[in-house]
Formats: sequence, structure tokens, C-alpha cells
Amino acid sequence: MTHLFGLADCNNFYASCEQVFQSDLRGKPTVVLSNNDGCVIALSKEAKSLKIPFGIPYFKMKATPEYRHVQVRSANFTLYGDMSNRVMDTIALNVPDTEIYSIDECFIDYNGVPNAEAHAKQLSETVRQWTGIAICIGLGPTKTLAKLANRKAKKEACGAVDVTDMDIRNDILKETEIGDVWGVGRRWKARLLLQGINTAYDFSRMDRRLARDMMGVVGLRTVDELNGISCQDLEFITPDKQNLCISRSFGDTIHTLDGMKERIHYFSTRATEKLRSGGLVASAISVFVRGNRFRPELPQYSNSVTVSLDGSTSDTGEILNAALYGLNKIYRPGIPYKKAGVLLLDLHPKEQAPSNLFTKSNPQREKLMHTMDGLNSKFGPGAVSYGQIPQSRTWYMSQKMLSNRFTTHWRELLVAK
Repeated sequence: MTHLFGLADCNNFYASCEQVFQSDLRGKPTVVLSNNDGCVIALSKEAKSLKIPFGIPYFKMKATPEYRHVQVRSANFTLYGDMSNRVMDTIALNVPDTEIYSIDECFIDYNGVPNAEAHAKQLSETVRQWTGIAICIGLGPTKTLAKLANRKAKKEACGAVDVTDMDIRNDILKETEIGDVWGVGRRWKARLLLQGINTAYDFSRMDRRLARDMMGVVGLRTVDELNGISCQDLEFITPDKQNLCISRSFGDTIHTLDGMKERIHYFSTRATEKLRSGGLVASAISVFVRGNRFRPELPQYSNSVTVSLDGSTSDTGEILNAALYGLNKIYRPGIPYKKAGVLLLDLHPKEQAPSNLFTKSNPQREKLMHTMDGLNSKFGPGAVSYGQIPQSRTWYMSQKMLSNRFTTHWRELLVAK
């Protein structure tokens, strides 16, 4: 049976989300900055036409005369996450099944859909009308070919491209550099170039035994997928997470244990909220701290510690106590700390977690956690917290050019006049 996959990918997603709600940004070069307004992580099509390098530090971009008219926004992940949900929901309403691949990409099951390319073009227009976000869709008999078709659709600025036709497929393979093939990273790209394999077409004609010897099963599957042999099906059930990390670089360095405790407290609280929202529990927590590696003249220090929990849990109090215990073990005075974080380990769905003979579940504690989550969901993050933490958190992240959360906060909704 011949498969037909689609890959829907939002165009310039973060910048597009900003432009949807801010008409003064439309048609203007716009960039989005990383946490703490550090570097450029997203560009609008107008910004790309200026050849602004992806990842350029903001202070360098700001000092470049030809970039001074560029519109700049701080990363607004609350807005981007909600807009992603709207796009994915719109797509799911119009196709048999989907697999969400990232915040701005999803694979689509197009098996049995008549005139799939026309349907995909209409779907891209529907998403634009309903959400304001432009998408392109690539169609192909494998996921890898659907990815390449999507790249072609973006280059041609059209709604969809179908590569089921062999002639169209071979043309696209010949114009695709080997480093642009899904799954071929920098290391494999260098090795393949040494073998004279410069394009996706060359890779598709590579001897299967050589591909397996060089790249293992993954390389062999990629060769097969480029030849239209599907080796990856849609994943309708998202695999369980194995760990969950909350970390941040700080706008200003931290010099005190109390200051670091405040941050670890916040990270642990957020991590346990995410844990419970996914119906998961953790068996251990790792805490790490780092100095400022970009300032070599300052004292340098980096360390981490892993603390086992008393059984699998998602209780904020238990995880917070373990995190602060770990911090006390690795904290060293006299260091200007620039980054810290917590990593929850050995995650399991709550109903599948390993049992512990020496600990018992506490229904009252579970009810307390549920009540806290409900209040924070209704009144906003941090409305109710475990213990006392400052509400301002001015240290948390520098976002001097942050736009409104136009879709998720009552006070920041657009107002029609």
C-alpha cells in the first residue's frame, strides 16, 4: 500500500505570530530575540531578505547601521504556544489524522484523500483565514520526502507541493544539498561529501550497504525514504517524556545563596506544575549551577547533583525540598552565577510508576496540589505558591521588547475602537 504523508510547516512562525496582532509590523523586517534578549532566533521574510544572520547577538545587530530600522520583539512563548494550538486544531479539523512534530510543524495522514495537492492548498488558505498564520504543506510517499516537498513549497511561496511524481521528485532531490536532508547532521554531511555525495539525489543512489556501514540503520532508512519506501509511520500517541528541564540564564549575575534558592524554588515549582499537567511523576531531581563562561576574567564554577526522591512523586513540597538540599551541596560562595536549573528524571505516567513499600500516597496532598494548580490556572501563574517567593521576579528574564499575550490574558486582548 502506497502511503501519502503531508508536512505542514508555519512560515516564519514566531515573527508571524507577532505580525498577526500588530499591524504596524506587517511588511516590515521583524526579528524575535531569545531569552534575556540575547540573540536573534526568528526572522520575518522581510528580515531574511536583509541577510540578517540567524543567531546574531542583539547588541551586534543593534550596532549595524543597515539593521537599525528592523523591528525587534522579545520572545513571547505564551503567545506562540497558544497560536500553535490554534493552527494545529485547524489542521486536525480538516484531515484524517495528524502527528504534531514541533511547535510549528505537524505531519498529516493524507491516505485516501482525493486530489491531495488541491486539498493541501485549500487547507493552507483555511489556516491563514482562521488564524492569520501562513503555512506550506509538502506531500510525499514518505516523511522525508514530505519534508523536502515542504522546503520546495516555501521556496516557491505556494501553498503545497506534491512529490509523488517521479520526475518532480528527482528534480527536487537534485537541487537539495545533502546537508538539507532530514536526519543528516553536520558530522554526516562532512563524511558524505568526502564520498562525493553532494545532493539528496546522490544519497538516494548510494549503495545501501555503504549507507548502513557509514550511518547505521538510520542512514539506511533515510536512503529508503528518499526512494519512496516508507520507514516511519505517523506517531498518533506521543512518547512519554524521560525528563523535564526548567532552566534560565539570568540578566544579572547572582552572588548569594538566598538569591540562588529563590531561583531554584521557582524552577522546581514550575517543573512540578508541568509534571502534574502531563499526568507524570518523577523519581529523582538534578540541580545545576553555572558561572558566566562568557566572562573568563571572572571566577568560574559549574556543578550539578542528582537527588533521589522517596518514591515517584509530583508533590511540589517533596521535589522542592530535594532541590534545595541538592543546591546546598553544590553551592560555592564567591561565584558570580549566570545560569541555574532543575531536571526531573525517570518520569513515568502516574498509574504506571514503580511502587514503593516504604511510602504511601497521601490523598490530602494530592488534593492540595490539584487545588493549587486550579487556582493558578484561573488567576494566573504564581497566584498561589508553595512557600514564599517574590512575585516580581525581576531577575527571571530580560524582555524589554515583549509584546502582549493577545490571546490568553484578559488585560492584554486587542481592543476595537
